Amino acid sequence: MPDYQTSYLEKPQLTIDARKVRRNIARIVDKFKRHGVFFRPHFKTHQCAAIGELYRDMGITAITVSSLDMAAYFAEHGWDDITLAVPVNPGQLQDIDRLARRVSLNLLVDSLEVATMLNNKLKVRCPLWIKVDVGYGRVGIKWHDEQKIIELVNLVENSPQLEFCGLLTHSGHTYECRGHEQVIRRFDESRRRMLKLKQILLANGSRARISMGDTPSASLVEAFEGVDEMRPGNFVFYDLTQTQIGSCSEADIAVAVACPVIGKYEDDLKVVIYGGSVHLSKDSVTINGERLFGQVGLPTSDGWKIIPLKDGKVISCCQEVSAIKVSREVFEQIELAQTLYILPVHSCLAAEVYPRYLTTDGEVLDRFRLFE
Repeated sequence: MPDYQTSYLEKPQLTIDARKVRRNIARIVDKFKRHGVFFRPHFKTHQCAAIGELYRDMGITAITVSSLDMAAYFAEHGWDDITLAVPVNPGQLQDIDRLARRVSLNLLVDSLEVATMLNNKLKVRCPLWIKVDVGYGRVGIKWHDEQKIIELVNLVENSPQLEFCGLLTHSGHTYECRGHEQVIRRFDESRRRMLKLKQILLANGSRARISMGDTPSASLVEAFEGVDEMRPGNFVFYDLTQTQIGSCSEADIAVAVACPVIGKYEDDLKVVIYGGSVHLSKDSVTINGERLFGQVGLPTSDGWKIIPLKDGKVISCCQEVSAIKVSREVFEQIELAQTLYILPVHSCLAAEVYPRYLTTDGEVLDRFRLFE
């Protein structure tokens, strides 16, 4: 029996493979350099100043975030060109004004009412993007509602406190796609809708840049004609969802949740880990008709080795524990108290749980936390 006395894991720990993180970043940085597209990566996945420095080392100067608090965190770490890629919350106008005095804070609106509030309340001039819904259906003005977009652009361009930048969208419906061709078609549909709006605005006397961004498109598309900037984020870690879309391979997934084994049940060939929905998130993915909550990696000297789904898969996920169905061969390799690595279904949500990350090299990385 292996000796785990010196390696017991007290609680689940999010672990990152820094080499894979660097490789994932470098691949996307190189792609957008080749295509002449400005790269403004979304930091909502990692939310970590140290990982942000990896981007800076590769020449990245501007970023995207998903909350005002996150914007303030990265401003404290030297980033001074930040897009807040959610529509403005009117309840935060004072905080927006305060942060916009320190950095170039790009804001996002999708209504005349909020744009008017910004113009009346802000004491510093802010860059502003108009959020367009190209088919995802979450937020933004519908891409075919051309008159509403024109009216909002006209208001912004005549607002002394607002600087019109262009049209911004998130093609999140690429997450519904499976395979290269579906992603490419969906991105191209979104891109063409944005370019049509750009031409309509140009005919109306307004110049607009086009900002897009989602990890499936950033990973798989090679045609970005007319797109000025891209803002993907999940690619830094990737996850099982991205493997199902086709954005990456399992070998590209740079994050896993280390969990101690707390139960073995030979009759069922089942292993139970301390690590449940509060550690992994309860996102699931359907593979071969089966609902799964993660994929299993066995520990190695430099990280983890992913085992095939036929030999190990997370089949249920409760608040604190999860059950893993394993083959006889894998069952015999696993001991109580040892560590297993669970590749998450959605790395953004899994990472959100942890105040710090442990790298496979043993380095501890602190990250942004809204609540301590």
